[in-house]
Amino acid sequence: MIDILHQLRHIYYAYIKAHFIYKETSQWHILNNWETLDYLHQHHCSISRFGDGEFGVIWGWGNGFQRVDERLAARLREVLSANDAPNHVNAVPYPLKDWHGLYNPRGMWPGFTAFYIDRLRPIIDANRLYLNSMVTRFYFEAADKSRCGEHVQRLRALWEDRDIVIVEGTLTRSGIGNDLYDNSRSVSRILAPATNAFERYDEILSAIIGHADKDKLILLCLGMTATVLAYDLAKLGYWAIDLGHLDLEYEWFLSGRGDRFAVKGKFTNEVADGNRVAECQDPKYLSQIICEVNA
Repeated sequence: MIDILHQLRHIYYAYIKAHFIYKETSQWHILNNWETLDYLHQHHCSISRFGDGEFGVIWGWGNGFQRVDERLAARLREVLSANDAPNHVNAVPYPLKDWHGLYNPRGMWPGFTAFYIDRLRPIIDANRLYLNSMVTRFYFEAADKSRCGEHVQRLRALWEDRDIVIVEGTLTRSGIGNDLYDNSRSVSRILAPATNAFERYDEILSAIIGHADKDKLILLCLGMTATVLAYDLAKLGYWAIDLGHLDLEYEWFLSGRGDRFAVKGKFTNEVADGNRVAECQDPKYLSQIICEVNA
């Protein structure tokens, strides 16, 4: 009975209410993936990515890798409404505007948008330009996967022949075991807690300032903490990109499989047993670590 009610509720929001709010949400100024890539290449801007997890924290919820934290919620609200950081742009999911390009166009996003529209209206400025936060979610949810290879190469071109500093959780290991960053000039890593990283926010920010020159590109793979870091670093004169789960998405793309799966040796929070990660002894990875902010 509960399953039937859940299905009926989904049908109502994803098929009926979503249809009626589409006229409004389709006018929101959210760039699609290709427009977002063009914008990043043209402006070399810092980007803070917001998704359902960040919205949830703003609304007072937590999740599996970040406890409810009012300070984090306040900072996310600040970043989402801010316009004072030089060359910094916020990104929200393009499917809030148009979900028809997803492999499951009546899946999560139309229902999410319709169900939470009264919560979204106060925090999404209909007159403001947003990039697409799903620019790093280029594979799994795409209906047309024929250009995924081109898409990821456009992303990789952002750090072509650049010195990069990856700020990530201790179990993330972004780029290890694949060629994601092989076209960069050099790779350094600052490690932070794999969960509840925001509780060490000030230490993480200080570590970046202390170990990364401003001519280096900062790549952030640290959940919601990255969303805030990109904004604060932009204000300090850094170029910082919140990459989110790009490395996992790239692994899924390389596999050619049609499902999400736990990637060996990497924290994969979205799948069962994805938090069971063995210690990494890769010499290349260990040599890239320049600082650790451990829990």
